[in-house]
Amino acid sequence: MGNEILSRDFVLSELAFWNVPGLSIAVGRGGETLLAEGYGLRDVERNLPMTADTLGGIASCSKSFCSAAAAALAEEGKLSLDAPIRTYLPDFALWDPVAADQCTLRDMLYHRTGLAGHDGMWPNPGITRREYLRRLRCLEPNKPFRSAVQYSNTIYNAVGCILEEVSGETYEDLVREKILEPLGMHRTVLSAEAMGRDPDAAAGYFGRERTSPLTRMPLWEMNVGVPAAGVCSAPNEMLHWLEFHAHGGVYRGERLFSEAMMQELHNPAEAMSAFPWRFPEVPGAAFYGMAWKTAPYRDLLLVYHCGEIEGYCSIELFVPGKDLTLFAFCNRHCPNTPLLLELVYTVLDAVLGYPRVDWAARLHPYERVFAGSCSNWEKDLFPKAPAEEESHPLTHPLSDYAGTFENPGYGPLEVTEENGTLFLHWKNWKLPLEHAFYDTFRVRELKMDTLFVTMPMTYFYNELTGEIDGFTLRLEETVSPIRFVRVQR
Repeated sequence: MGNEILSRDFVLSELAFWNVPGLSIAVGRGGETLLAEGYGLRDVERNLPMTADTLGGIASCSKSFCSAAAAALAEEGKLSLDAPIRTYLPDFALWDPVAADQCTLRDMLYHRTGLAGHDGMWPNPGITRREYLRRLRCLEPNKPFRSAVQYSNTIYNAVGCILEEVSGETYEDLVREKILEPLGMHRTVLSAEAMGRDPDAAAGYFGRERTSPLTRMPLWEMNVGVPAAGVCSAPNEMLHWLEFHAHGGVYRGERLFSEAMMQELHNPAEAMSAFPWRFPEVPGAAFYGMAWKTAPYRDLLLVYHCGEIEGYCSIELFVPGKDLTLFAFCNRHCPNTPLLLELVYTVLDAVLGYPRVDWAARLHPYERVFAGSCSNWEKDLFPKAPAEEESHPLTHPLSDYAGTFENPGYGPLEVTEENGTLFLHWKNWKLPLEHAFYDTFRVRELKMDTLFVTMPMTYFYNELTGEIDGFTLRLEETVSPIRFVRVQR
């Protein structure tokens, strides 16, 4: 039956078009598996096939596990989704004192705290989750509290930290106890290292353009980023998870969550963009709940979430009223959302008896069209300088720009001078600084989350002494430049 739902030749031709090594997918209905297949390779170098049991990073689909863990503690009365977080964590703080006083888990799960990305401050292997939570107070918001929805990995990671503080358990143990064990998801793990030990795990790959040669990527350990993006699973196991959601908190006849709580998780509460394409079947509107989006497809409402992390792209989905579930992932770095959605639409049409559409032909033109859930892997935030400034020299000797600099939300950064070149040490990378004009340098492809960002780095100095005191980095479009102050010369 699987080939009737999704032709193997069709999938392999699409993997070839999008230059993706492998894809794994499972489709369930009424507690039965309609399709469970792997296509292509999970490991190119060893010529190993992808299977429906192959583990991969589910990326931001992990957020739905975070919201469910919060819901589990709420069901037990250990916290409230609507009480200010200070009710149970008195020292919780944000930059905005109003937000600090009033912020609830619902605000955080709906992405409406006033904070934009700040992806540069995570994942950070050098800090504990308690320290991560403390650093939130040092992140300047770009919107007033509850005035806008801004997708934030940083805030979902903070939710995981709060759950640890309230429960007294590690976030990983909490998810295993409340979700993975009751659902029989025994191979699902919350660590890249644990995934790598599994004999059927997919390697991740990256290519700069669709037709570029692919490079194998090292496994990326999430550390403090596990709540937002650290779950690793396989389609056959993810069907357990999706069946639980499609059945309103019931799994194999046992109620695990109340129906009311499941409605809270899925409730389409906040408007959020979906995909860049618009067709009669896909009008494009979408709403966000607690780590679940709701969007129309034909006469259906789809409840889903997409994910992109180093080496992997994913989608989880269920269709209310149709008892239909689907999970798929591929092992190439983003953007691969068009590939995943053309397969989703093709499956929905086949299973539910809609007229067949050539979704591949419709979505191929959306290669490198970025909006909604489709994002590019690279951004250039460096402004073009006026012509008269382009050759303006530095104001200080090169060695004066070196030292250790710190931002209380992002931690310390080191700049070194070696053989006439300055280098910025960013996590595990050593990036050369290119002088642009005055005391501004260009930093190329600084890595944040799944992005490589080219940005300005501008030094400032003490007006009385003339000594360089620090620099700013423009890490994101919607976040003010981050100010790092010198702590050591």
